[in-house]
Amino acid sequence: MLLQAYVQLYASGPNDLRRFPFFLCRTALLNSRHPIPRFHLLRKLESQMNKARSPRGFTLIELLVVIAIIAILIALLLPAVQQAREAARRTQCRNNLKQFGLAFHNYHDVANVFPYASTFSDGPDANDRGETYLRSAGRSCWFRLLLPYLEQSALHAALDGSHGANHESSGNRALIAGRFFEVASCPSNPLAGTGRTVSNGLFVDVSVPAQGGMYRPSGGPCRNDAGNLDCQQNPDSATPGGFNFCSRNLGGTEGGWRRPHRNSSATRGVFARGVSRTRIRDITDGTSNTIMLGEAKAHYNPYGSVWAQNVPASMFHVRINSSFLKAVEETGSVSWARASGYSSYHTGGAQFLLADGSVRFLAESIDYQTYCHLGDRMDGVPLGEF
Repeated sequence: MLLQAYVQLYASGPNDLRRFPFFLCRTALLNSRHPIPRFHLLRKLESQMNKARSPRGFTLIELLVVIAIIAILIALLLPAVQQAREAARRTQCRNNLKQFGLAFHNYHDVANVFPYASTFSDGPDANDRGETYLRSAGRSCWFRLLLPYLEQSALHAALDGSHGANHESSGNRALIAGRFFEVASCPSNPLAGTGRTVSNGLFVDVSVPAQGGMYRPSGGPCRNDAGNLDCQQNPDSATPGGFNFCSRNLGGTEGGWRRPHRNSSATRGVFARGVSRTRIRDITDGTSNTIMLGEAKAHYNPYGSVWAQNVPASMFHVRINSSFLKAVEETGSVSWARASGYSSYHTGGAQFLLADGSVRFLAESIDYQTYCHLGDRMDGVPLGEF
């Protein structure tokens, strides 16, 4: 009983007073002549003192509750972190488009015309080519022309101007092989650094892994060979492919598609499939109402490289993030017809550079007719909010 009393007193008393009962009890035991061994009592006393001194640990249930609470907090915070990262990537993508806007306008200030999309021509006469019209020996494209205005003057000077970017003996092919440009890459695109299509093939027009064209010029709602696709839903025309908002036929297929250098004034977009000569004054609908450049999922397009000659521009026969493109994505295949519209990895739409240099995010739910009018530089249709 005396031993228990000392233990209780030790456990409940202040720190300064705890030592006294222990030493008192210990001294009493050492001097005692009780028949019970003093050593045994002393060990028992010290053992109980240690138990009273040790804190109580967590039970298994308490640990499980703490782990569950931490898991719930992580589940709540993770989407917020992902959204913050996507917002940062989207801002970087927006800045890339603004850089292109400055490059286009700086080029216009020097040349008094916007660059052409490419020197491609699909005419029956082999001599009736874009490069022949330009009196140049080599193929070229809009991205190559903008290099000096994108802080790539050294690369522009190193490329042999007498040959296309994919020309081997001139050394051009080696210069573009595996070369990627931050300004031309959307940070939200998981395939940005592959240099290949989603099916692991090389882009058409290049024989090496090369930069994908994640930002593509606007070819406008011109008539093309891709088929109607979304354009067949045109409510204003019983004959899709005729003169309507999503497939303008002004100038025939040469109005922006086959041989645009022959009828540049009929080009509906700021750019065409080949050589065009568009100045700011030719954008009669207003530069703030006309798309110049937009995002695209280039790796689902065989012509998706920034060095592409054929189909270098995006058309408007498909909507933003079209269901026709999504069908291709599900199979992991490529299709120039379905992937030559505008699309992005940003949720709900895509970002576009307008001809005045501003950047706008257009929702994929935008009215299709309004969207096509934004791609047409001269249809004269007044637009409201978009």
